[in-house]
Amino acid sequence: MTQVKRMARGGARQAILDAAGRLYAEQGFLATSIEQIAAAAGVARPTVFTATGGKAAILREVVDIALSGDDEPVPVRERPWFVEMMDEPDPHRMLALHARNITTMGRRVAAVYSAVEAASTADPDVGALWESLQAQRLAGSRMVAERLAGKTALREGYDADAVTDVLWSVGSPMVYRKTVAERGWTPERYERWMADLLRRLFLPDAV
Repeated sequence: MTQVKRMARGGARQAILDAAGRLYAEQGFLATSIEQIAAAAGVARPTVFTATGGKAAILREVVDIALSGDDEPVPVRERPWFVEMMDEPDPHRMLALHARNITTMGRRVAAVYSAVEAASTADPDVGALWESLQAQRLAGSRMVAERLAGKTALREGYDADAVTDVLWSVGSPMVYRKTVAERGWTPERYERWMADLLRRLFLPDAV
């Protein structure tokens, strides 16, 4: 394949992912057809399948890119913004950075995340994606909780397991969607609230 053809194929793939992400967020997974994705991307219907696969495969890739911020094959745990948070020695600052990360991911992924949840009981492939996303978030929450517990004494009633559960619950993109998209908070207000909430919940010296 020539370089020009590779570039053209890559451009088509990106256009398809961009179009699918918008459509899934706006009208949901089940209501979006391959024909609509192709039309919005400006490609032929068969190109969608050859470049990215079927609807569920496209959805998985859209979510992965939204969570990571790009399509580079680098796990979230190795991203500079995640490493910065994990390596921060001050627990107050660590939780502020975690709130920043939650907010940044919420901005990118909340709408399409909602589409995954809505379709998870109707489509087996999307259901499997939803379960995988929950497991990934739980694993990430445990990493943060264990690192926090290794840096400071936690407020009475909390251990790494309890912190994991709370981070998994309140750090959901759906919480971001409800407060920002549905209740009209700014992302900046959401980030400040999240940082304050986590400090007050977990750190005995928080005021």
